[in-house]
Amino acid sequence: MNRRILATALIAAALAAAAWAASPPPEPAPVTNFGKKAPVVFDHSQHAGEGFTCVQCHHNEAEGTFRCGSCHTLEGEGDVLKIRDAFHGKDVGKCWGCHLAPDAGTKLKCSDCHKE
Repeated sequence: MNRRILATALIAAALAAAAWAASPPPEPAPVTNFGKKAPVVFDHSQHAGEGFTCVQCHHNEAEGTFRCGSCHTLEGEGDVLKIRDAFHGKDVGKCWGCHLAPDAGTKLKCSDCHKE
């Protein structure tokens, strides 16, 4: 691929990610979970003012991948975590450290997020 095209694509992706990061979705968004439990409806505004950055969860945002289920599937594949582990996996889950770990600041039960 031509370096100029690659550089342009990377800049465009970074600008798109920055624009999205500057204004998270105004409405709570359902999180893909492939039907094992009721989907979590995630309110980005509850975390946006807490010093979190988008890339802490959306670690592939430079590629324009914002939905967890775009990469993380029910079974996982290769180095890509299963969807459940991406959220709940000990030491790796994006929700685990703040809400499920033994020393978590804001402990939550399953039903606090998975409304059925």
